[in-house]
Amino acid sequence: MDQPYPLVVNKYINRLFAGIDALARHRLMSILVVFLLCFGGSWIWAIIQGISFPYHVDEFGYVLSGDTFAHGRLTNPPHPMWVHFETYNVLQHPTYMSKFPPGQGIFLAIGQVFFGHQIYGVWLSAGLMCAAICWMLYAWVPPPWALLGGLVAVLQFSVFTYWSQSYWGGAVAGIGGALVFGALPRIFKTQRIRDALWLGLGCAILANSRPLEGFLVAIPVGCLVLPWKSFFAVIPAKGPHTGHSQLFAGIHNKFIKKVILPLSMVLFITALLMGAYNKQITGKVNVFPYLLFAHTYREVPLFMWQPLTSPVKFNHKALGLHDKYYLEKNYFDKKTWKGFVEDMQKDSVQVSMFFFGYPLAIPSLAILVYLFFLRQTAARYWLALLVLLGTCAAMTCPMKAHYFSPLTCLAVLLVTIGLRGLGELKLRNVRVGLVAGVFLIALQLLLNIILTPHYPVAWSMAETIQSSPIKLQATFTREDLKNILMKRGGKYLVIVKYPLWHYYFREWVYNDADIDNAPIVWARDMDEGHNKELLEYFRGRQILFISIFWEKPGGMFYDSRQ
Repeated sequence: MDQPYPLVVNKYINRLFAGIDALARHRLMSILVVFLLCFGGSWIWAIIQGISFPYHVDEFGYVLSGDTFAHGRLTNPPHPMWVHFETYNVLQHPTYMSKFPPGQGIFLAIGQVFFGHQIYGVWLSAGLMCAAICWMLYAWVPPPWALLGGLVAVLQFSVFTYWSQSYWGGAVAGIGGALVFGALPRIFKTQRIRDALWLGLGCAILANSRPLEGFLVAIPVGCLVLPWKSFFAVIPAKGPHTGHSQLFAGIHNKFIKKVILPLSMVLFITALLMGAYNKQITGKVNVFPYLLFAHTYREVPLFMWQPLTSPVKFNHKALGLHDKYYLEKNYFDKKTWKGFVEDMQKDSVQVSMFFFGYPLAIPSLAILVYLFFLRQTAARYWLALLVLLGTCAAMTCPMKAHYFSPLTCLAVLLVTIGLRGLGELKLRNVRVGLVAGVFLIALQLLLNIILTPHYPVAWSMAETIQSSPIKLQATFTREDLKNILMKRGGKYLVIVKYPLWHYYFREWVYNDADIDNAPIVWARDMDEGHNKELLEYFRGRQILFISIFWEKPGGMFYDSRQ
């Protein structure tokens, strides 16, 4: 006799979660499965969609970092022809290097050295982030839900997002955040040296990937860890309750030795290494490359409460258009209440959708509101941390989703708690909550596949303005030209002529770490005297002059020669 439909549903749901429970009992195996799913899924998705190439100005900065580290250097000497190579996010003096912290570049270098392509480093960072989130969840929720949360991280923050399919970064800071919030409850439960080391490593990763956001995360974490047992220090060693005092003093000494000292050691070594890195690039221990670049090339400050800096004298007028028509507009918009509220509303929607997704946000946000009104300390702590980081990010010009990457693990934890609460719902002995949870995850997967944005084939196009024996299409992208020249072999100097209204997102002039030995050198067109010096320096290379243009919103193509 056929079983009633509700019993059939129960049977298959129970089998599914029995399998999850059996695997979740083996923590290391579960973490490894999550890592492999993320890494393998990102690789398969890249095969289907094609491996992306750098197209955003930030990506080129990270690619330069990875290429520099892959050559065994922390930075590169300034080039004699540096004025032709000035570009966004790259310092030319006192050394030639990206302005960004080294975290993302280290992973790109690993991909370049060990796998032959930097994209493997991106997939590695995404896989380690999801694995670290799974490890973190084991300290917060029961094992089956920790494994399920790791799978949610794979679904939501890897494979389909720009964190794993571009060179822009995000996953590295996600690793740091997961280590911090995974070590935190373990330290409260059992004071072990390894947990303090994990906490220190997480802080070190945050400091070298998202320094500002990592610092804002570390402040409330430190406020929880450092004074946690500090009251033991004020208990007198002698007195009417000497036995209790000795016990408290023993606990205090254990906390100092197994938590505070290892954590301090890791942070001290991190500070030394960061100072040495800054010294190599900027010449000063306390000057970060990011700040030196802002001082050299930016008129708009990093935060909206700061005044505009003195005008910068640019060697290339196009470099100043970024500040004037993009950052400056965003800066003055946020200086007004109307603009600030509108930007906050737009950015909040964008960030919320990125971190929670469409269907998975429903149970998680419901649980958060429920816990908040129950006056649960953890829920209020998460909200306060989110508000703190969100407010700071909103004060920058502008705000992006990966600014919140240190809190990725908390977003996954919230979704996991929401799914767990949903899973408790039953209707006539049918586990409708688990069925609904499986449906939401499947729906999220389908939406991710359908709605995943396709990165543009080209941000800008060009055409030759000098006759050349190299056969090129009438119009072509930077990647088209690069592929043609690489297949052809030899060495080339590509001199790029920009229109007066050049848009900085559509930048072509980015070079390898070792410019002189690179097969293709990209340079900016200047006056006749400077161009003559450039051609003399790179004599022996084939020369290409190209003119940039791109598609306007109205659908027309504009030639820079007009």
